[in-house]
Amino acid sequence: MISVLLIGAGAVVGEHYRPPLRRLEKAKAIEVRGVVDPNESRRREIASRFRRARSYSDCDAAFQDGSYDLAIIASPPALHAEHACVAFEYGCHVLCEKPMTTTVADAGRMNAAAAKAGRVLGVAYPRRFYSNFADVAQLVAAGELGDELEFTYREGNTYGWQAATDAAFRRERSGGGALLDIGVHMLDHLTWIFGDPKVTRSFDDSLADGVETNSLLELTFPRARGIMQVSWEYPLNNGLWIRGALGEVMLDGGDLRTYRRKTPRGWSLMPTTTSWPTDLTPGGGPRIRPGNLRPCFDAELVAMLRCIRYGEAFPVTGAQAASVQAAVEQAYESAEPLDCPWLPEDEQVAARSRHWKAGRQ
Repeated sequence: MISVLLIGAGAVVGEHYRPPLRRLEKAKAIEVRGVVDPNESRRREIASRFRRARSYSDCDAAFQDGSYDLAIIASPPALHAEHACVAFEYGCHVLCEKPMTTTVADAGRMNAAAAKAGRVLGVAYPRRFYSNFADVAQLVAAGELGDELEFTYREGNTYGWQAATDAAFRRERSGGGALLDIGVHMLDHLTWIFGDPKVTRSFDDSLADGVETNSLLELTFPRARGIMQVSWEYPLNNGLWIRGALGEVMLDGGDLRTYRRKTPRGWSLMPTTTSWPTDLTPGGGPRIRPGNLRPCFDAELVAMLRCIRYGEAFPVTGAQAASVQAAVEQAYESAEPLDCPWLPEDEQVAARSRHWKAGRQ
């Protein structure tokens, strides 16, 4: 049985990790033995949902009191590197919530600590278990859309996450806003499909000491170029559109089991084929094609446990996630004020003067 320590007991743990962890504990695949969080009521509430879990105010107390095989890091992003490195010192494998961290330097520190400990560093990008993106990644890799690809990737909705603290809106704790929250999922998808990214231009609407609610990136990859737009403020025409000399595809994040493909005969709705194991049965066992985000967390946790038990590859390693972190850092370093043409000219001027990068470049 794999023993688990939860580091962080905020909204993502209560909403997404707790249900599959309880299912896996009932199946006797894991045992959650500890929950770490500085907020006593939150950590006790999460710990109470597991048979033998004890609650701790900090990591040192948890590691001094017990041993664990897997640490799930779900603390604020600025603390991920510190918590992951401590876990590696105590011999744990680590599944780290996205974003991996807030700086490239910390990403390197985490990867070095994992290598030194001889342990796995997996980064939690549950959207890697979207069957339509998996199928399209294979199409692109096989050259079925041609070379010199172009893409447009947009995702926007009104922010509605039931955050346990205000950490997401404080740059010193979160590292950023919409780009580091939703945009990293999108960058991970694009990196999965096209290779390592380079940010050629970046625009956002963050004011001094705050975080961005809107971000627009111009990106190039070894085989593609295009734009990526993310918003916490309003709905966009959500989805990924890839165009090549041999065809086009369109993926809708709301329908994970199909995608549209254009060939010389026109557009067709394509059912997906990629699936993932649902338990620790040797050789694979039952498989799933998630229809929404929730079962992706189940598949992700099973993938991490199979990685520990059988040595199977985890979808997103620390090295792969560091590439996304590098793109985010490039975006923030080169950020320009995002145009807001719907505002009167005087308000646009005021917004540009209050942009978080004003006077720093």
